[in-house]
Amino acid sequence: MYKPVTLIVGLGQTVGDAVARRFLEDGHNIVAVDPNADLLKDLKKTLGEKITYHHGPIHSKLGLRNALSAALETYHFVDNVVVIPPLPEPDRLLGLEMEAFENVLMKTVRGAVQALRVFSPELIAERTDPENAIDRSRQTGTFTFVLSLGASMSQPGWFSESVSQHAIMGIIKSAAIELANEGIRVNAVVALRPRAEGREPWLKDRTPMERAALAEEIAETTAFLASPNSAIITGESITLDGGRRWLSGLTERPEED
Repeated sequence: MYKPVTLIVGLGQTVGDAVARRFLEDGHNIVAVDPNADLLKDLKKTLGEKITYHHGPIHSKLGLRNALSAALETYHFVDNVVVIPPLPEPDRLLGLEMEAFENVLMKTVRGAVQALRVFSPELIAERTDPENAIDRSRQTGTFTFVLSLGASMSQPGWFSESVSQHAIMGIIKSAAIELANEGIRVNAVVALRPRAEGREPWLKDRTPMERAALAEEIAETTAFLASPNSAIITGESITLDGGRRWLSGLTERPEED
């Protein structure tokens, strides 16, 4: 029986773990890639040998080629790529250190472009494989980027995050058009990722549902965007923000007695 192969490029804090679990439920083979060996160790503690692990950089052409080689060596092909770019530390425009800012752009924006360039040819090459023809009749492959709310809105003190995440959204839209005739779809999940809830308690007052997206909710949406059930969707982002974009002001809470 044909089992899709999904690469998870970057694990984030909790999202990568949830994505791996969700795709396993759908019967995928998984390759998890991250430059942080500790994150890979933590993932291995919970998932064991159910998935394949690769330690290496995720923003350079060589690093991504090595990740692709690891996937092909184990499973011989790739169907889906989930990219979870790292989030930079807080900073402000007027206090910006340009060298640090350029480094953020290289690791996130350049990394997103390189992922598309490195993995797309392999997805296209597999389209002619008769063994995969029926399962891949509606799509050649998918890229799904998991981004922070910085991709669609900004807040003071997170300049580099907002700029880099906005830039990746531009890449997604352009790549979706470039790759559409090859049957490759490129989309994004934009979410108030779980770490934000702890760093800014006031976020509850700006979110009608009063909480961040759960890692499991992000993973579920990612799985949908990679599924043939969404084969007509490309160049889009699904935002998991609990209604924040539509709120003018702050949520009104009942007064405590």
